[in-house]
Parts: sequence; C-alpha cells; structure tokens
Amino acid sequence: MRAAIVFVLLVAHPASACTFCTENVRAKPTLAMQFAAAHAVLVGTLKNPRVDPKTDEGFTDLHVSAALKGDAPKALTLRAYLPVIGETPAEYVAFCARANGKLDATFGAPLTPALLEYLKGAAQLSATDHTARLAYYFKHLASADALVAGDAFVEFARASDADIAAASKQFRPEVLRKLLADEKTPSERVGVFAYLLGVSGGAADAKFLAQLLAQDPLPERVRESFGGLLAGYVLLAPNDGWALAARVLGDDKRPFSVLLGTIQAVRFFQASQRDKCKSQVLKCCAALLPNGDLADQAIEDLRRWGYWELSADVFAQFGKPTHSAPIVRRCIVRYALTCPTDEAKRFVARAREADPKLVATVEEQLKQFEKK
Repeated sequence: MRAAIVFVLLVAHPASACTFCTENVRAKPTLAMQFAAAHAVLVGTLKNPRVDPKTDEGFTDLHVSAALKGDAPKALTLRAYLPVIGETPAEYVAFCARANGKLDATFGAPLTPALLEYLKGAAQLSATDHTARLAYYFKHLASADALVAGDAFVEFARASDADIAAASKQFRPEVLRKLLADEKTPSERVGVFAYLLGVSGGAADAKFLAQLLAQDPLPERVRESFGGLLAGYVLLAPNDGWALAARVLGDDKRPFSVLLGTIQAVRFFQASQRDKCKSQVLKCCAALLPNGDLADQAIEDLRRWGYWELSADVFAQFGKPTHSAPIVRRCIVRYALTCPTDEAKRFVARAREADPKLVATVEEQLKQFEKK
C-alpha cells in the first residue's frame, strides 16, 4: 500500500491541474466540456418511462421544450428508464451527440432552476479568460444544487495553480471558511478550498486554518487533506506554517497520510517558489531524513532538485538499521552518484568496496533513466 501511495507522490502533477486535488476528480469531464462537445443540448419533460421485456432495456421519452444548443426536435427517446418519483423533477436536460443522422443522448440530468441558470451562464464564458471563468465557478461552489456545486469544484480541480492564484481577488474568504467548517463538505474538496483560502485570505484566515491543523486527534477529513490545509496556512503565515511543516516531518508518530500531505505541500512550494523558500525546504527535508520509512522521499527530492547542502546528513543514514530497506539504500547511492562533491565521490568509493553489486545496480538504473 505504501509503495502505491509513494508512487503517486513521485509522479509530477500535470501543469493544467490543481496540485491539491485528487486525480480521479481532475479526470472528470465538466458540464462545460460536455456542452462544448455536444451536437445539441435539449431541455424537456420526461414522459412514458418503460422497459422492453424482451431485452430488459429501459427507455424514456423526452418531450423537448427548448434547445440550449443546436436544433430542438419535438421529442427524443432516451436509452434509460427514468421514472419521475417523489421530488424528482420531471424537467430534464440531455447532452446529445449525432450518429447516423440521429441524436443520441450521451449524458443527462434532472433539470433544476439552479442547474439551468448555471448552464446558461457557463455557456457564455470565454474559453481563454481563466480569471472570469474561475470567478463564475467560485460563485457556485456553495450551491445547494449538488450537481452544480460538484461541477464548479471540478472546474477548480482542472485549473492550474497559476490560474487560481491569478484569480484570487475574485474569491470570498468567508465563503471558503464556511465550506471548510461544514462537515458535510466532501473531504476531497477540503484541501482545495484551504488552498483557495491561502491565496485569497488574511490573518484571520491563517488563524482559522491553524485551528483546523491543531486539532487533536485530527479528524479524518483533515488528515486526508493535510497537504492543502498546510499549503494554505504557509501562504498566509509563512513562518508559522513552515515551522509546523518541519515539526510534522520530524515526528514519525504522525499518521502516514499527514506525513505524505506535508511532503506534497513542500514539493508544491519548491516547484512554485523555488529559491525563495529553499532554506525552509531544506529544513523540512532534514527533519524527514531520520525517518527510515520515508527518508527516500526526501533524498530523491534533494537529488532531483540538485540540493547538495544536506549530503553529509544523507550519507549518515546509510549504515543505520532503520534505513536498511533496499529502496532507501539504493536511493542514497543514487543521490551520491549524482552529487558532484568530493564527499560524494568518497562515499561511492566506500559503498562500491562494501557492496559492489548495489552500486552497479544503481548505476545501471541511472543509465536507463538518462536514455529516456
């Protein structure tokens, strides 16, 4: 399980997606994407739901009243059994493709007034004005309509960190605080909302995030979203936020998800602020090195970034029983083979003499990596 999680952390996030959102959310198509791809988007009333007894296939007629896109036929048969039961609205919106000269619904949903307004507004947005788009979707993050709120969130999940930062003046911190405080807010959104608060909030919001992070024990929704919450806190209170990050990484009794979330936040700042936060990043890596279960994460990061200031600390971990796992030993040797210092060369010479097979294996791995 640990290997799978670590692999996910090692894979760089695509530049076009928010760092603090999970991959399964980022992969979802938004309603705007489906609207753009559809040949027609039809609004109407559901009628005559039925099941073909010969095939068990369901069908429902959509009596079309309007077209949000394309031409509107009088009716369309949907390939689904959609009975109108209880409070389910009879109004429905269908996104349709055209195949062999006929319309076929590829996606549909019950049509509430909120969804209709949302779709009409989204259809008017410029595809290139990212600030205006995010400002529009922000207004719908707290919508009482679950489909609208969920889709607006996916728009943020798919947005780049840079576009989110550029649109930060359009966000209202009080809305984000309310969403973060609401236990009904899906846990997958908590980290992103905290990051949005970090780019748009002030001192009061830093205190709010500090209180969330200081809970003992941490609620599950905070543990699973620790990286985004910490990033928001660092953005608002850099000194206190970085101090917390180093303390967390130096405490191997912390939940594994919290440690991984903190590593995620450190990597985010190294990528987005680089030299500005290098000293703080090094402190965090130094705090993590004594942790035999996660030292390889810090060591590999230091190697990829070309940060050689902690080489003595890295090499000091090599003979420890806590760092005897093959993945950690290979990682230290890989760091040493890449490091340009004389100290690294002496370490490699000693390692080659003690375990020539290990050094040869890592050298071959580096050669294979360089060929890619």
